[in-house]
Formats: sequence, structure tokens, C-alpha cells
Amino acid sequence: MECKESIDIMLDVIYGEEIEPSVTYDFFQHLKECEACGGEFREMTETRSMIRDWVSEKEVPDVPEYVPDIRKPGFRLGGNWWGTVQKIAATLLIVVGGIAAAQAVGVIPGKQADIPEAQLTRLINDIVVERQSEGWRVIGQALISLKEDMDLQDREQAEVFYEDLTDMEERFLRIMEEERLNSREMTSQ
Repeated sequence: MECKESIDIMLDVIYGEEIEPSVTYDFFQHLKECEACGGEFREMTETRSMIRDWVSEKEVPDVPEYVPDIRKPGFRLGGNWWGTVQKIAATLLIVVGGIAAAQAVGVIPGKQADIPEAQLTRLINDIVVERQSEGWRVIGQALISLKEDMDLQDREQAEVFYEDLTDMEERFLRIMEEERLNSREMTSQ
């Protein structure tokens, strides 16, 4: 994963949005390798935490919400126009969803999918198996990464052990040489 991709999904990760497991794994692998992105992630996480603490500590006064009088001529959306738009959109979605549900159960005639139950079951099963195999692939990658880390640590420990062993051998040979010279001196005297 590159820095640009990491920055693009950073807020989704911080706010717990649903992201593919492999993308999440790649994101955290990138954070381990890239100091700049790791620092950015820590900063954003700390900022979010500070804002959450600040908002929870701050007392919010009870202010009555603005209610526009729609009976007046020349009515315009006032202070809370975005809330009104959201309510209209939600109502529209509920109506469309209700119509779709009624069509699905046959209350309202409409176009229905003609997929045999066995084919639908296979399709759902294939989707579930694909998701599971994706999860297993991510777990496998994590285990391989862990094994590689362990192998690296083992190699480093073996190198340290070999260096210590070489030092001990050199000291042993030096001591043996000194002993040999000492014993020669003693025999010559």
C-alpha cells in the first residue's frame, strides 16, 4: 500500500467504517513500515480522542430548536434547513423501501426475480465461502509475516551466538598459547 492509499482510508479506519480485511491488513502493514503515515495516524487518533473528551466535558445549554412557520407567505427554510432535507430524504427512502417490500411479498404486483431457490442458495453459499477464504487469506498472510519475523529474530540470535562462540574460541586459543609459552619458560629455567 502506498502513502496516498493509506491517507485515503485513514479516517475510515479511525471511525470504524467497514473495510475489506485485506485492505485493513495492508493499511496496518504500511503503518508499521512508513513512519510518516504512522505519525499521521497517531495524530488523528489523538485529535479525535481530544475532541470527544472536549465535547463530553462541555455543557450544552438547552436551546429550543428553530421551527419555521410554513403558513407565512414567502416561506423559506430557516436555521435548520439541513435537518429538514434529511427528514425528507429519510421519508422518501422509507416509502420506496415499503413499496419494494410490498412488491417482494406480492402485495403490490411488480417485477420479481425469477431465480430458483437452489441457484440462490448456491450463490449465497459462494459469496459466504469467498468471504471466508478472503479472511483465511488475510490470517495466512499475518501468520507468514509472524513466521518471517520469528525467523529473522532466530537468525539474529544465531548470529549473536556465533559471534560469542567465535570470541570464546579466540580467547581460549590465546590462553592456550599463553599457557604454552609459560610452560616453555618454566621448563627452560
